[in-house]
Amino acid sequence: MGIFHKPTLNLVIAVVGAGFLLSVQSLYYIKVFFDEYHLPPSYLKIVQILFLVWNAINDPMMGYMQDLGFCGMKWIMDRRKVILYAGPVFAASFLLFWFPWSTSIGWLTAVHLLVSLFIYDTLLTLVLSAYCGLCVENSQNHEDRVRVIVYGEIFTIIAGFLIYPLETMPHTNEHYWLFQTCCVVIAIVSAGLMAYSGYHLKVTRPINQDHQLETFQDGDVVKEKKQDGWKHAFQVSWQIAKEPRFICLVGAQFFRILRFMANENFLIVFTESLLVNNGFFEKNSSTLGLFYILARSCGSILFLVLWAPTNRFGTQAVIQSLNVLSIFNILFVLYAGMDNITAIAVFIILENAISRCGWQGFYIVVAGEVVDTDMKTNNRKTPFSTIIFTLKALFNKPADQLAPVLVLSLFLERGGYPELKVPCQNLHASVTPSPFNSTLTNATTLSE
Repeated sequence: MGIFHKPTLNLVIAVVGAGFLLSVQSLYYIKVFFDEYHLPPSYLKIVQILFLVWNAINDPMMGYMQDLGFCGMKWIMDRRKVILYAGPVFAASFLLFWFPWSTSIGWLTAVHLLVSLFIYDTLLTLVLSAYCGLCVENSQNHEDRVRVIVYGEIFTIIAGFLIYPLETMPHTNEHYWLFQTCCVVIAIVSAGLMAYSGYHLKVTRPINQDHQLETFQDGDVVKEKKQDGWKHAFQVSWQIAKEPRFICLVGAQFFRILRFMANENFLIVFTESLLVNNGFFEKNSSTLGLFYILARSCGSILFLVLWAPTNRFGTQAVIQSLNVLSIFNILFVLYAGMDNITAIAVFIILENAISRCGWQGFYIVVAGEVVDTDMKTNNRKTPFSTIIFTLKALFNKPADQLAPVLVLSLFLERGGYPELKVPCQNLHASVTPSPFNSTLTNATTLSE
């Protein structure tokens, strides 16, 4: 079999291509529209509101289209063909952001951003929901699903390093063409990776044998009634939403996302106020930069270390063990006291590592179990994987926006945060987005 499991590798190559696009788009599109296209801030708020509405609608819509069909388009129900055909189109939509419609007319620039976000996010949802479905359906047991997630984690970490060469380029208007050229190359490479993955994938979508037996009774074929599209979609959604395992999955991941986003958004704020201001690190020092890299990387390293225990003991046991470790981490820093700066630094590292460790990957494995249960409980012929993933993303999206609001209102504003000034350039330079988590299941949110 070699070092890598080839079928898994063929599947994961698709998310590597998507990871390239996500890494660049999430970090640079706002900067480009402000610095290069001179987008007025007032228009950005309008665009964000409209986009958030569309973003909430298109997630379940893509799930329904892939699992229930749409206007007789059979290819959209074939996840392999979605990656093969829609993947390169998704890569092309990435280029919409980097070629200006106008640099002087504010409303036209806003329309440019809105159209780009709508098209890009719709195709992103279509491709990544198909990928999530394949993660579950092509992996018939727990070990196979864990392997897919681990491979995805490894390769998307590699994809994240694409940011560093882009950061070394001159960031001036005169050299913007160089950035555009790099984006074209990235789009071509990403399209090639997704097309390769879609072409070489071998899909074995599971079929519920009990459902087949039910359609053949007394030797006669019992034809299934074709149900109304929208009515059937709402019926399926309600069946899934009221399942106890689905409710537990959504609830657990909702609070996990709250925790992750709090650490993601305020890592620099916490470090500046608790460590830099107390003299533990010098501002803009290489040691501080290394600390940020360590805080953001330890979670992925821990996830890879837990590969074997996850296979042996199961995903839920590992998640509970991480929760216990979190409690000990809190008790440790409370016992050490706020005057012990070293203990605070260790706490920040461990807290970020635990909150980032499999914050999406573990729940994709659990979601696979929910898909299996739903197929048997509701007597479905084939699994409704993309509907479950997109519904889960819909219910979990408020956590992305709630996390910063809760941290600000409940903690930071009472602790002197308004007086703390963190330069934007430090925030931009120190934080590198993680493309995988923004995705897969919730990759279609604007905040990611």
